[in-house]
Amino acid sequence: MNQKMTQACRPEKNEEFFRGNNILGLNNYQINKLDRLCVQSWPNCVMKIQKIMNNKIRESHVRVRDAFMHSENDRTPLFELFWDFHPIYWDICGRNPATDESVYWDALSEGISLAELVEYQAQAKYKMAKFFNLDIIHVGFNAESIPFHPQKTGNGRWLLDKEEYYFDDRTKRIRKLNYTAKDAFSCGKSEEEEKEFIKHNCNREIKKINPQRLLVLKRIKELAEKDGRDLVYMGEIGAGTGVAQYPEFMLMWMIAEPDLLRNWIQIKARQAFYETTVLISAGCEIIALGGDVSCDKGPIISPEHYREFILPVIREHVDIVHEMGAFAVYTSDGNHWKIKDDFFFNSGIDGYKEVDCAAGMTFSRLADEGIKDRVCIIGNIDARHLLCNGSAEEVKQNVINCLELGRKTPGGHILHTSHSVHEDVKTENYYAMNNAYREYFGLEIIKRRETGKKSI
Repeated sequence: MNQKMTQACRPEKNEEFFRGNNILGLNNYQINKLDRLCVQSWPNCVMKIQKIMNNKIRESHVRVRDAFMHSENDRTPLFELFWDFHPIYWDICGRNPATDESVYWDALSEGISLAELVEYQAQAKYKMAKFFNLDIIHVGFNAESIPFHPQKTGNGRWLLDKEEYYFDDRTKRIRKLNYTAKDAFSCGKSEEEEKEFIKHNCNREIKKINPQRLLVLKRIKELAEKDGRDLVYMGEIGAGTGVAQYPEFMLMWMIAEPDLLRNWIQIKARQAFYETTVLISAGCEIIALGGDVSCDKGPIISPEHYREFILPVIREHVDIVHEMGAFAVYTSDGNHWKIKDDFFFNSGIDGYKEVDCAAGMTFSRLADEGIKDRVCIIGNIDARHLLCNGSAEEVKQNVINCLELGRKTPGGHILHTSHSVHEDVKTENYYAMNNAYREYFGLEIIKRRETGKKSI
């Protein structure tokens, strides 16, 4: 323990002792707690100080572990997933190939190398985590090569595979000029193509991951180590269990050709389980898994079909994550109350992400139904309505309510939006959310930089 602290006399009546002698660099939440504790029991206070000092080196790891283990922590951990190319990056990272899709396409057309692109992507992800003081950073496999080579035809215009693309100033994304129904996700592989996929892949060996695909993760870890910053890494791997992505004919397979669907899921799961082990071995200590199984009105498939086709794969995936010493987090939008026991309890998960409050998965009900005391809730600031259309004051109040619900019982909560900072989330509202969190725990308030100059 710090010599200055061990030599300190026991304060008799001074409840401001730690505020005036903040040699540990504590936040206001910790200071207030210690001030109260030192008046009640000085020996207990000394033990608490020792614990804080031991944990400060890996404070995010301790904080996140305590949340998953439903133990008391110094403050609620913070996590966020920022969509690629969201304007929120621009003030913090500048506008470059990792943060602005128009600059990205320009860079691809000019022949940017994979090494250059990896550096931009790693720097952007790390700078966001550092600026917003996140405990958990979401990062997975990067591309192992430059994905495509568009031809620039004008300002904010490109040609790719004989199709024209443009920069949409409203969404700040690249759009296809002549978008048709055939471009929709639901018009992917045909039933015949999926059956051919099953036929040719049932006994095929797992596709090994090229080490190049871990370059962004590796580089972020280097940046964090250089700064002495403790971060917990979350990877995300789907194992063919995201029912919302199934085309209609695959939903019909559950009834008409169940073995065909089982074979398809088995192929997807086998590859996903291998990739999960790769990510954990590379340093990811949380694995988000599952995929969307519900909509606003409830599960997309019947509870019986969920139990028959999806739950066994989720349980196997969770077991693999646990065997490697990581935490498993179910990631799914929608209303899951009709499959509550299987989804939350029988699955064996440690956490629940994409907590869709707009669909009825409210934090208060999750607490009332005993879920929060058994599964760590990663949410639950409304990203469908509030962060898109609400005021900064409304966001602040929502954050306070969420934090207070989360801290009614030890652990079991990590603050996060209900999904992500997607293209419709206002930048100023995420700042309001982050600052409300900071104010609640006595951390320094951040101000928006508002620069956002383009660069390559």
